[in-house]
Amino acid sequence: MSEPPESVSELPETAVGPGAPGDTDDAAWAALLRQVIDLGAEEHNLRVVLRRVAELVVAATRADACFVHVVERETAEVVLMGATPAEFEPMVGSVRLPLGEGIAGWVAQRGRPALVDDKWTDPRYRYIPALRGEDFNSLVSVPLVRPHGVVGALNVHARQPRHFDEQDVDRLNNVASLLAGIVENAVLYDRLVTREAELERFAARTIELQELDRRRIAADIHDGISQRLVSAWYHLRAAQSNTSDAAARVEFVAIEGLLSDALEEARRAIVGLRPAVLDDLGLAAAITSVAASASTEFSVDLDLADCDLAPHVEVSLFRIVQEALQNVVKHAGASRVTIVLRAQDDGVTLVIEDDGRGFDPEVARGPTSYGLSGMHERATLLGATLDVRSQPGDGTSIVIRIPPHLQASAEEGADQHSPAGAADCG
Repeated sequence: MSEPPESVSELPETAVGPGAPGDTDDAAWAALLRQVIDLGAEEHNLRVVLRRVAELVVAATRADACFVHVVERETAEVVLMGATPAEFEPMVGSVRLPLGEGIAGWVAQRGRPALVDDKWTDPRYRYIPALRGEDFNSLVSVPLVRPHGVVGALNVHARQPRHFDEQDVDRLNNVASLLAGIVENAVLYDRLVTREAELERFAARTIELQELDRRRIAADIHDGISQRLVSAWYHLRAAQSNTSDAAARVEFVAIEGLLSDALEEARRAIVGLRPAVLDDLGLAAAITSVAASASTEFSVDLDLADCDLAPHVEVSLFRIVQEALQNVVKHAGASRVTIVLRAQDDGVTLVIEDDGRGFDPEVARGPTSYGLSGMHERATLLGATLDVRSQPGDGTSIVIRIPPHLQASAEEGADQHSPAGAADCG
């Protein structure tokens, strides 16, 4: 380190206004403020905004480096979230200082700017090897202040001592005033994105556990009830062959029919609980399969695109279609059902319509309406919307809208089922 230099100055706590004309052109600073405003309006990614602001500040002050630190309340630290030159970009997110330590921590804790002519004589300075403090001598640090407190600190560094003056600090305070609101909004946006990601992971895990439970039940039916029904059927056939009583043989035939019906119901339950076609061929093929086996009492028109959706979203949509078709079989008395799966600008839409007797949706939302409530719960868990439109005598329409962020990425889509020639919903 060099010999201790002469002066360290600390600015007063009172707010400062625009500085008088000096070495830096006022028009350039006004342009910088406009660019900061535009950045805040156009970009929500905090790191991108702070990197661009750092670049603009370095150009305006003729400095050599700029570091933007953001206060992290949960850990009581200031975290480097924006830096220039580009060589410091890998340090973003990893350099942390306890609130109150270092120049940035001191400024963030007290909400007061600091003008440091030579940092090596300043007891507040903390050397961070990754930021190559030995390359810089003077710095100015201004707080990013919001009504509820300080949200960060803007540090500008120069190689030569005494590079900055109070006019620079005045102008940087103006920049910091704008940047504080942008940082606060960007932090809130990042938290919202993180929360949405956590909710999506929760939804995926919940649906995964539901499907595991369904597979367990399907296995129990196959290995337990179905096997016992088959065994009973063989015993019945053996009994039939050992009796000549006409009345008993009539009863045996009736029992055999009941056992066959029970076996068929068990088979349908197993297929419904564990739709292998969904895993093997995708959502469109699974809907086609369940529609074909739904009923012989109505026809089903299908217009299905193969969409790149996250696996847990496909499962939920398949279950909603299953439940909707069961409702048609049990309650609608329909002659025609239409199912449409398509892409729109705002995501993916699934529509299930029938020409049945319809119902009053408000009445159907009671506690015993497990079908509709189950569909609503699945859609809500996904972050999708489900709209039921119906009235007595006029059929029913169910519309599920999937937001774009629930669609699979290109990489995920490449790994999923995508039959050749199928329409791409993504």
